[in-house]
Amino acid sequence: MKAWEYEAFLRKNARPSEEITQGSWEDSADLWIFPEQVVKMFWQSKVPGSGAPECLIAGAIQSVENMGRNVEKAEDLFKIGLELYKNDKISELRAVTSLIFESLRNAPIISDHNYHCYSRPERWEDISCNFPKQSWALRGDIYDKILGGWIGQIAGSSMGTKFEGYSGSSLETTFGEGLGYYVGDVNTLNDDITYEIAFLMAANEDGELTSKKIATKWIEMIPFGWSAEYIALENLKMGIFPPESGIFNNPFQEWIGAQMRCMVHGLLMPGLPEKAAYLAYIDSCISHAGNGLYGGIHSAVLTSLAFTTDDIHRLIELSLEYVPRKSEFEEVLRSVVQWCKNSKSWRDVRNMIENRFVKYNWIHVYPNLCCVIAALWYGEGDFDRTMYIISALGYDVDCNAGEAGTVLGVLNGANMIPKKWTDPLENTLRTYIDGWKRTEITMLAEATLAISEKVKKKIGIC
Repeated sequence: MKAWEYEAFLRKNARPSEEITQGSWEDSADLWIFPEQVVKMFWQSKVPGSGAPECLIAGAIQSVENMGRNVEKAEDLFKIGLELYKNDKISELRAVTSLIFESLRNAPIISDHNYHCYSRPERWEDISCNFPKQSWALRGDIYDKILGGWIGQIAGSSMGTKFEGYSGSSLETTFGEGLGYYVGDVNTLNDDITYEIAFLMAANEDGELTSKKIATKWIEMIPFGWSAEYIALENLKMGIFPPESGIFNNPFQEWIGAQMRCMVHGLLMPGLPEKAAYLAYIDSCISHAGNGLYGGIHSAVLTSLAFTTDDIHRLIELSLEYVPRKSEFEEVLRSVVQWCKNSKSWRDVRNMIENRFVKYNWIHVYPNLCCVIAALWYGEGDFDRTMYIISALGYDVDCNAGEAGTVLGVLNGANMIPKKWTDPLENTLRTYIDGWKRTEITMLAEATLAISEKVKKKIGIC
């Protein structure tokens, strides 16, 4: 039945009633297109788990400025919005919030801004043109390493949830020697892993694996997102699919969201970093672009290469070959590696990170990339030490600890993760996704191994 036929059928068979329903419009008036809760979320919120203060609209403005655009108009509106929020004038605040997003979308380019000195390829062919195409020999039992990756990620994320959004020095002052381990009850609930599960479900279906298929799974499975993922879900809801979904009206496109979720692609492509990078690309472009997208590629590559070596420093050095040449992301990555090589301690590197990225949001990909590299470098493969360092570096600790935990879990295997980390998890992952409310971590690892073989066949590897 065609759409016009269906509508004609409805009209033909509709029968009016003498009873007039009075409440319909009154009920509809409660369904705000821009709900008060969401408006307030943009202006002031607390990070779930840690309680750190957050102002998402300020982050949007600073992020567009970081991308070399003039945000003076948005800054003026921001001052007005702060007063409206303070005085609880939500109706006016709705309008100002919308105007800020409009001004950011149309913010003029600052032609001599340093951001524009770098390459920023968007097409896979341009991003990957210099990537090595080789496969690498694998070490150890693959299932044990996949299981280790998931345990490491879940443990790291669970720990980091209590620490995210604060400076490293304030965390050290508050928690002392208790930093770098679970605080309070262990809770695996967070938004990071939900996107990886959605990817696995898309990959497990028959047919070609595409950005559109993955994005459709987001709409099916994920109830809510934050920053870049929130914008992407809003775009997807209105039929704006990738790559436009990651770009249109998305000031958060270079935040950490892709980097936090693309380890799964490395788990699916052990020893095949270029293939892992491609999977990360088709996933990342749903919600990110440019340097944010490269962050997703890099976390996938690190994870894939971790199956091939037991030398954490060599692993990091190898990953340098899988980022776009002459991009700002490459410059940041190579800089932090040099800082690690030339500095006496990770605290010296922390100072360098904080000084260089003082104008960047704590969720931006750059400072968090640096935190992951520094923690892995100075942790030297030791899970406890790495978790302490990554906590004490601050920024988006749950995402960073999840990535570092995945890499170490793969590098060393599940059996080498200390029991003080694994026992409290009770082999259980809890999420807010229907059908995945409680899942055995071992079952997740088994599914990942099976889906890995399926995806390899799809892309012609075996």
